[in-house]
Amino acid sequence: MRLTNQTQRIAALRKIPLLASMTRTVLGELAHRVEEIEVPAGAYLTRQGGVGTEAYVVLDGSFSVRRHTRTVGTRKKGDVFGEMSLIDAMPRTANVVAEKDSSVLVVHKRDFDKLMETPRVRTRALRNLAGRLRDVDDRVMG
Repeated sequence: MRLTNQTQRIAALRKIPLLASMTRTVLGELAHRVEEIEVPAGAYLTRQGGVGTEAYVVLDGSFSVRRHTRTVGTRKKGDVFGEMSLIDAMPRTANVVAEKDSSVLVVHKRDFDKLMETPRVRTRALRNLAGRLRDVDDRVMG
């Protein structure tokens, strides 16, 4: 999926729950900074234990989230991953591997940090992370 113009990038960013309520101006600024990359099947976007300097928004395709040898989740169109390392500056908690040819928007740390200055984005990020922690807890305790 190639986003050929600014309007398409803004539309893609607006579909992300974390960014849905942002103004067109804020989304426009971010749309100028993100890069779109194609990811071939089997490629790793994050490695468990690695340093995180970017977050990813899935535009097309799907990704397995793996801890050691166990799959613990999947990320698909509209999902965000990699943001935890940007928030806490700790090593990546999982490998994220493309299940098929996919595409993502890459959000670099400096742009993510600027976004997190917005109270609405910060609140949504915390809710998203809390939901993911509950999902993991349900699977472990379930």
